[in-house]
Amino acid sequence: MSHQHAFFDSIARARCLSLTTFKRDGTPVATPVWFNVIDGKICVTTTVDAWKVKRIRNNPRVELATCTQRGKVTGPTIAGSARLLSPEETEPVLKAKRRRYLTARLIEMVPRNRNQIGIEIIAGS
Repeated sequence: MSHQHAFFDSIARARCLSLTTFKRDGTPVATPVWFNVIDGKICVTTTVDAWKVKRIRNNPRVELATCTQRGKVTGPTIAGSARLLSPEETEPVLKAKRRRYLTARLIEMVPRNRNQIGIEIIAGS
């Protein structure tokens, strides 16, 4: 079984992914995130001012692995490429997140969490 195939098998059962973005100096920063797979692409949302958004603007290279909600990696890691989504592209990602994660609806009630941006990740690229 290929590494990429093993990764997609593992995310079918996962609730969280460890999303690793890279600082300008190449230092990796891993963050546990909720996700949905939409049209074969892994999609997440975060606040527009999150550090991971700034890092992706500078370097679209990312790494993904399944993890616990606290970020402990539980599966294989795979490289990918991230793209920040427009507000129109973000809306279906937010809807999918609200359907899958009850807590997401509650978190968005906090004003500072309302301004969200979508991130589309193509794994294996």
